[in-house]
Amino acid sequence: MPTKKATALVMASTLVGVLAAGCGSTTATAPTPKASGPVTITFMEAMSSGTLKPALQALVSQFEKSHKNITVDLEVEPSYSVLETKIEASVTADQAPTIAQAYEDWAAGYANSGAIVPLDSYVNGPNGITAQQKSQIWSGVWKDQFLPDGKIWMWPFNKSDFVMYYNQTWLNKQNLPVPTTWSQFATDAQAVTSSSANTWGVSIDPGSTSGASNGTYLYVSLIRAYGGHLMKNGKPNFDSTAAQEALNYIVHMYQNGSMKFGTNYPGQTALGAQHGLFDLSTIASYYYNEEAIGGKFTMGVAAFPKGPAGEGNVMQGTNIVMFSSASTAQKNAAWTFMKWLSEPAQTAYWATHTGYLPVTKAALPLMTSYYNSHPYQKIAAESLAYARPTPPVAGMDQALGALANAIQAATIGHQSVATALATAESQATSDVNSAQ
Repeated sequence: MPTKKATALVMASTLVGVLAAGCGSTTATAPTPKASGPVTITFMEAMSSGTLKPALQALVSQFEKSHKNITVDLEVEPSYSVLETKIEASVTADQAPTIAQAYEDWAAGYANSGAIVPLDSYVNGPNGITAQQKSQIWSGVWKDQFLPDGKIWMWPFNKSDFVMYYNQTWLNKQNLPVPTTWSQFATDAQAVTSSSANTWGVSIDPGSTSGASNGTYLYVSLIRAYGGHLMKNGKPNFDSTAAQEALNYIVHMYQNGSMKFGTNYPGQTALGAQHGLFDLSTIASYYYNEEAIGGKFTMGVAAFPKGPAGEGNVMQGTNIVMFSSASTAQKNAAWTFMKWLSEPAQTAYWATHTGYLPVTKAALPLMTSYYNSHPYQKIAAESLAYARPTPPVAGMDQALGALANAIQAATIGHQSVATALATAESQATSDVNSAQ
């Protein structure tokens, strides 16, 4: 499924019920100063499909009931690409919203231009969050709020990450273990690969110059599992030893036929058709994978396997940024709303109604019933402890296109891994430099 938007999953619970459950949370909330008069803030966002829209509307309604002097106007855009265009146009026209959803690389560009403000004074101020609350935010999510300058420029909102889907029935029949390492994953994939039976391990979309796809993010996860990083000393680090080892892993699977390439969610298609044993995608793909399977077999879900250096995963989803053109009153009101959204009761409601993940561990006790019936969601939530987004650097989207090209060059193009990655690093460096 798409990696830059999540799928809404319906759950039969109510906002009031979840919020009431949150009253028993042990996390403290810093007092909120009373507004001196009515304040209206605008939130430009792209939660326009499925249950995303009504879930966010319900939260805004509840917030306004408990914060009588604050009105939140939602400016809904149909997609992230439209959202990005609208934000840029509004900033240029000096008509920026108060707050908006933003990816990390967008935020980096906005910060460079002075369009948004750092949030340190809000997070650490008298209406900020406590040390206990900070400790409850998933470590990967907390780190995601910072840009390379060490300041907090974002606040968490809709988060997702990758999991491993598999045909449990097929694994059992083959007497194969659920892989917990990438080495075992490759072994399982090879064991079921057969040209005569038209079966293989996994299908991925490697991405292209036009943008990253699930296969690109798989490669990034592998690089991290091999101990690598996409940036080093402020520059793209695509030609590291870890990146070469990770790409060699993909090349080996591609060459022995256990990994195939495609477009338009090929992993989901192959899994559902019982040609592929695995699908490596975000937790948001669960509903669509179930639809593709149509009850033909039992689907399992597990965390991404570990590599030689441990876990590697790519965090998906956006944060919220605050624009510098807002008045002081609007900024204070906006922070009150942003902080409220991330509190246990609200993030639990958002997660159970949309399929996104709670941004704080403190929400888990409120979601016990949900996790009992949706155990795969807890697997994904716990992966937020180590999942990281792609680097928050302007131009990173384009740089990931260069990385996608390297995958194709080393497999379909038969280039050496070293040549493919050297080319990718050179192009990525140009992309990042051009965006500064």
